[in-house]
Amino acid sequence: MASILKIASLSQAPRLLLSKPLPTNTLVRILSQRSATATIIGIGIALRLLFLLLIADKPLMSDAVNYNDMAVALVRGIPLVPLFPPGLPLYLSLIHRALGDSVLVLRLAMLVFYGGLSFFVYRIAMLLTGDKAVGNLSLLLLALAPETIHLSLDPWTEMPTAMLLAAVVYFLLRTISTASRVNAVFLGLCVGYLALLRPSSLIFVILLPLYLGWRLKSLITPLTAGMIAILLVATWIGYVHGKIGRFVQINTANAKNLYYGNNPITPLYRTWWLGSHHEKDSDLLQNVSSPASDPISQDAEFSRLAKEHILQRPDLFLLRSFNRVCVYFALDPFTGAYLIEDYGFPKLLGLLVIALDAGIYFVIAASSILYFATLGSLKYRKQTSFILLAITVLYAAPYFVAFSHPRFRFPLNPLLMILCSAFLIAILSQPQTVLREIQHHKAGLVVALVAFALIQVEFLLMMADRL
Repeated sequence: MASILKIASLSQAPRLLLSKPLPTNTLVRILSQRSATATIIGIGIALRLLFLLLIADKPLMSDAVNYNDMAVALVRGIPLVPLFPPGLPLYLSLIHRALGDSVLVLRLAMLVFYGGLSFFVYRIAMLLTGDKAVGNLSLLLLALAPETIHLSLDPWTEMPTAMLLAAVVYFLLRTISTASRVNAVFLGLCVGYLALLRPSSLIFVILLPLYLGWRLKSLITPLTAGMIAILLVATWIGYVHGKIGRFVQINTANAKNLYYGNNPITPLYRTWWLGSHHEKDSDLLQNVSSPASDPISQDAEFSRLAKEHILQRPDLFLLRSFNRVCVYFALDPFTGAYLIEDYGFPKLLGLLVIALDAGIYFVIAASSILYFATLGSLKYRKQTSFILLAITVLYAAPYFVAFSHPRFRFPLNPLLMILCSAFLIAILSQPQTVLREIQHHKAGLVVALVAFALIQVEFLLMMADRL
């Protein structure tokens, strides 16, 4: 009964901001309608099917080919040393077994993750604010952003990771509020599968059960979540060991990525360059004593060389890490560039897509900063706001020590869309209250927004030759 009352109080939370009734904004009223949710999801699916028609004759390219090849190897039971994380190939292997090898079918199958992400984004928004308008505005941003349309169809890891990350946030909030073992089981499954999609997320396997133990003052629920996550990861490691007779820590690309980002020829700003273009692989591999035919031994060697360089030049590591933070939170030109360079769309269209994605990102990032300054500290939102911020920082942190690119931030964008929507609906519904809060934090907000703007200017200057 206590948990039901707690959730009910959350649903009434937005009313606590109001000292007296305020007129309802037209947009807020439209977004609050019961039919708005289904309409927005329908628009999102229609846009993705339209884009699918435009790329119907395009083959899979870049990393999508590698993930699909690994899926085919899994279907055929071929022993392999996994270079790439297994999360997406495991899903694609199920599609191959059930529906065949058609590229069209594989792309359609990726829409499952868009649907799942939409569900979790809406539910988190409701837990945060109890306001349908906030949930529906979050869904609208998710539906319209060109980047999310593109990554909803091709078999890349960004959309599945975004869905699993949102699911982790949702089930963590639910586990805290109701402390049920069912929620803990779902949380463990999501954390474990997230680690198989992005091994850098193994940090959640340890820290989330610890946080639950501290928050709930009990052991059963956090142990349930933690053991299920560990079991999921261990099952994959055991499968690989059974095939090749050796242990692999999920996949072998992670140490190589650390080395790409920390070696004598790593660029100071474009730390992603070596890992994305492989133009100097032969120079880098000269320092690796392990034979090329033994990627598992190479993995340990890459880790050793990266750590050695970091200890020798901590000044360069700190400079690169600072730049990696800046790059991570810069605008993402990936989708527009991909349309031009890989799909062969007109350059003007690609540039317009880059501009639209940048505009949406500026709105959600700036609004998220304003949200934390004005609404995030409210008593009934404090816990949820803290969890969203903590998940964002923990997910992003590993990219600050290896190599970073704006595309790697994509799984966090839906969480920022929720915060953005909460702020925008609040300022539309009760502008005087929100503006008063902004005035109280004016100096800090100016510093934060100027710093964010400078990050974008720096990135544009560094990438001017590519745009």
